[in-house]
Amino acid sequence: MKNLLIIYLLLTGLLLTKTSYSNEDGKANIDEGSSVQKLSDTLGTNLNKKAKDFNISWKAGKGLSFESPGEFKLSIGARIQARYDTWVKSDDPQDGRGNEFGTRRLQMTFAGYAYSPSIFYKYVFNSDKNGEEIAGGTKEAGLGIEDAFFGYKKGMFKITFGQMKIPFDIEEQTSSSSLEFVDRSAKRLIWERDHGVKFDLSPIKNKVKLTYYLGSGTGGNNTESFFKQSGNTDDHIHAYRIDLTPLGKYKYKQGDLKGGDLKIGIGAAYVTWNNLSVNAAYEIQNDAGNDFVKGKLDDILDKLEIAFDNSGQTTAASTDFDVSALTYDFRAKMKGFAYEFNYSKITGKDQENAAVGKASTDFYRHQISYTSPGGYMIGYRYSLLDESTGDNSNGDNFIEQSYGLGKYFVGHNLKIQATYIDLKEEKPGDDADDDIFMIQAQMKF
Repeated sequence: MKNLLIIYLLLTGLLLTKTSYSNEDGKANIDEGSSVQKLSDTLGTNLNKKAKDFNISWKAGKGLSFESPGEFKLSIGARIQARYDTWVKSDDPQDGRGNEFGTRRLQMTFAGYAYSPSIFYKYVFNSDKNGEEIAGGTKEAGLGIEDAFFGYKKGMFKITFGQMKIPFDIEEQTSSSSLEFVDRSAKRLIWERDHGVKFDLSPIKNKVKLTYYLGSGTGGNNTESFFKQSGNTDDHIHAYRIDLTPLGKYKYKQGDLKGGDLKIGIGAAYVTWNNLSVNAAYEIQNDAGNDFVKGKLDDILDKLEIAFDNSGQTTAASTDFDVSALTYDFRAKMKGFAYEFNYSKITGKDQENAAVGKASTDFYRHQISYTSPGGYMIGYRYSLLDESTGDNSNGDNFIEQSYGLGKYFVGHNLKIQATYIDLKEEKPGDDADDDIFMIQAQMKF
């Protein structure tokens, strides 16, 4: 009987020990009542601090993945776009003729989750145009960060922190790796990237998504800060976007490569960027009177400067300036056919001369394509940029007609594309007509 009692106690101890270790592994060694445990309870998920084992896998377009299910995932991917451009400018057919070989984009991507599948991250290292320019950054940059963010998602809710695209125009929201033509429209209105926080709410999964974004207004890859200034600092960017996909999930990808059933996407966005202290050249100034570096957000002010000039208006030597933008879009695809339309408008308003000091730039695009079951694509794109709209406008119109051919070998991940662009500029007394041909091969893995 004594021996049986000892054996019983030993077996009971082993079972209790195994249960204890199992619970400890499941909770990733989190002490009960600790701040980490409280956070875990709040998030509704375990925060795993140590992976048990890893699985290695690879998927085209998603990269090489190292994953310990439910605990950690790292996907490492890359893409390269090799390109040849040739062009002829009608105003100077001899000296305006040129051609160029180059690497349009070279990217390395690190993405996945840590501690929990609900806590995601993404880092994209990028070089644009042979190292001359980087998306989201200043024109003088060579190599740098394109996307750098992490966040949390649970059910219908998602929050993202870091550097990311401002949720505005649908053509810009679509990755440059998922375009039907060699590149986006030559003349368009975009907001590019900024540092901020984004909230996404999907009350009806895969059918309705609401987005709010609060940005710093300093642009991507910017080392300057308004903390260095003592003046008006209320210049943050606020963006609101809604996406409706009533027939199911519709990714930000152009074309209908799978030839499936009808899908529809409808979207709209509104952006405000107010109380900017600018000079007569529409440059944001710091306290010393020097230009404040805004990254590619400067492009917005450059376009509004043209709009004001073409409408015969000027701003004071120093003024408070408001910027707002509106866009809406429609997408549809079925049985290999795809169509996209978007309209965008950016308006600048001089607070010191509110009655007169207002000008806008408009842009709209139509795009249609057909992709055969064998992966061959043919497409047409028409876009127009009106540099100044209003009663007193005397601006330029840029009209782009693009014709595209392509062959998808592994979807957008491995493809070759060719695009011919007829770009006309209509301005009072002097028109221009440029012919551009581009051919590009992309490999994404």
